[in-house]
Order: sequence, then structure tokens, then C-alpha cells
Amino acid sequence: MSQPAKILNSLSLQRKICVIIVDDDEDDRQFIMRAFQNIGSKHQVIQFEDGEQLMNWLLAGDHSKEKISKCGLIILDVNMHRMSGIELLEAIKTNHSLKHIPTVMLSTSIEEDLVQKAYGLGANGYLQKPNLMDDYNHLVISMQTCFLEVPSVHWSKL
Repeated sequence: MSQPAKILNSLSLQRKICVIIVDDDEDDRQFIMRAFQNIGSKHQVIQFEDGEQLMNWLLAGDHSKEKISKCGLIILDVNMHRMSGIELLEAIKTNHSLKHIPTVMLSTSIEEDLVQKAYGLGANGYLQKPNLMDDYNHLVISMQTCFLEVPSVHWSKL
């Protein structure tokens, strides 16, 4: 392993990163959670049923800055009750404290207008939900490689 790769690997292992899953379907949340476990991820994975719960948790209380600084990835379902994934994405990307957090949209729909809207609002990825557990494992490996194995941007530096 090259020296830069060793340093990068060391940095990613030392960071306490949390991954947030927001999906109103408990089965889908469990598939993603299980995939993180299957690949041996050590990241803390936190689940929410809807966007209002997430925003309240992230922005409320004395430890809000600490929670935000540890957040390495937010995975959003597109079609949710109360607050859609698109509405939540917009709330995240227009909030100065949250906009730096990589946000990936997951959906059964890959309708072009919806995909374009998500990217237009600042989504870092838009992926179709898999049907098989093995495909969820591959999906999580890809997200981990793209968003969790590199030094994060800290909110205080923005």
C-alpha cells in the first residue's frame, strides 16, 4: 500500500462517522442497515422514518454541531410521507450547517425528471433501490467508497 493510501485509510478509520438513513419503509431501512453490517462497516448507522424526525434530531439541542460534524452521509428515500425526500434534500442543501453533508437519494423510480430535480437541488447521488440483498451490499460498498473513505468537510470550515 502506498504512503498516501495508508494515510487516507488511517484517517477514514479514525473518524467517527455516522450514516443516516431516512426511509418510511422499515424493511428498506433494515436492508441498508444489514448491508452496512455485511460489509463489516464500523460506522454508526442511525435511522429515521421521516425528514421531520431527522431535521429535529440534527438541529435541536446543545449537541447539534457535534452531530452534524460526525455525519458522513445521509441516505434519503425519495417517496416518503409527511416530507418527501426531495423536500428533505432541499431543506438539507439550503441549510448552511448541513449542505456540506453528502446526500444520496434512493428510489424504486428512476424517472428522469425526478433524477434531474434531485441533482439540481444538490444531491450527490441518485440510485435505484435494489431487489436482492447482495445488490444492497454492492450499493453500500459503492457509497462507502465514494463518501466515507475520504476526509470529510467540516461544517466549521465552510
